[in-house]
Amino acid sequence: MLHQGIRKAEKRGTSVLVSQVLSVAAVDPFSFYAAGPNKYDNDRTFWSDPENDTTIVGLGCVKQFQAYKDRFRTIENEWQSFLQFSIVDGAPSRPGVGPVLLGGFAFDPTAPESGDWDHFPEGGMVLPELMLTSAGSQGWLTINAIVNEDDDLEAVAEDLLLKHHGILAHSSTDISSKVDAISIEEIRPQEWKETVRSAAANIRTGKLEKVVLAREIRVQSSRSFSSSRTLMNLKKQQSDSYLFAFEYGKQCFLGASPERLVKREGQQVYSTCLAGSIQRGETPETDIELGYILLNDHKNRIEHDLVVQMIRRAMEEECDFVQVPSEPELLKTPHIQHLFTPVVARAGVGTSLLRMVERLHPTPALGGYPQEEAVEEIKRIENLDRGWYAGPVGWIDYQGNGEFAVAIRSGLLNGDQATLYAGCGIVADSDPESEYEETKMKFKPMLTALGGNQYD
Repeated sequence: MLHQGIRKAEKRGTSVLVSQVLSVAAVDPFSFYAAGPNKYDNDRTFWSDPENDTTIVGLGCVKQFQAYKDRFRTIENEWQSFLQFSIVDGAPSRPGVGPVLLGGFAFDPTAPESGDWDHFPEGGMVLPELMLTSAGSQGWLTINAIVNEDDDLEAVAEDLLLKHHGILAHSSTDISSKVDAISIEEIRPQEWKETVRSAAANIRTGKLEKVVLAREIRVQSSRSFSSSRTLMNLKKQQSDSYLFAFEYGKQCFLGASPERLVKREGQQVYSTCLAGSIQRGETPETDIELGYILLNDHKNRIEHDLVVQMIRRAMEEECDFVQVPSEPELLKTPHIQHLFTPVVARAGVGTSLLRMVERLHPTPALGGYPQEEAVEEIKRIENLDRGWYAGPVGWIDYQGNGEFAVAIRSGLLNGDQATLYAGCGIVADSDPESEYEETKMKFKPMLTALGGNQYD
């Protein structure tokens, strides 16, 4: 196949992607990710979907796609152009195997920057050199290479073979779930509460219906945080959430999000309306009672309905046969329960996955409503560099399938320091102290994974 790729490169006078897929015995994706630093330090990606027990782990990078202006369309167009000169061998007819881009996008590329996210592009997706796709007891290893007309066939083949065997040999690595002593620093909590108070007052004037305000905390460890260990802990503690990790430079952005933005599989398109939340109960009885309170809470139902309206409208403009239940249900994670409404549709003509990502981001659950005015208000008053927090993260394959989640319940690891992010929806009757307590609840998944069990 490499020989075929080089011949194609000679004929076209351009480089060619060669993608070889091998069926492999069951390989633990967490160990595969953990083995990466032996050859691919600071160049790893991780994605896990709880719904179909599928995990995609990328090591290395043969091609990066980055964009600032018109970032979704730019990356989509460059990806499609790049795939025109590709050779794919051995890929089964299932999503997420073969050439796959993994990455994400900043919440707002026009927002002021603090320097915290210097290594991360406004929009960036990578084609890994080695990629493991794990689904239940099945596994596939995708090996990607870009070949040129003057490449030495034997040298390229030998290099790929060595990397393939080297990574699989180290993929039996055990990952310790042990955590180190950490300390937690609040960042301007009183100032944030005043911002919430001001935002609610502004909403009461009728300029906005909702704005989502986020805040950050800093976590310090006695040694460098391990993204492998943190992912493993998130898997144990947040098994019903999307797990993700993206390394750029010495930084790693990772988390466990319960919220799908959009998924495409064939012609089917799926989205999730997730807004409105309350804590879990300490007993089954109190948990049921809290869920009932959430389902009937006026403020939370307003928040949720705004998200449903926006996503329904976007789906109806881009898709056919849109199905939206009339009432929300409860989605329960270990620390939080949410109002949840699933949406299913059929892709319209010319509707791609990244087009839907662009159309849906940010939903009122992460930005507010109306969308444009809410994002401008966030930029004006939030005093936070969100970076990729609350942005779309996920993957897209060479057949147009893929999935993006909203990057909440997340944090940015940087050596022995981590910055964690959480937000909540502000409406006219929001109470600053209640919203502050809600963010504390939303910090818990990442804090627990890092080892911070106490945050009162």
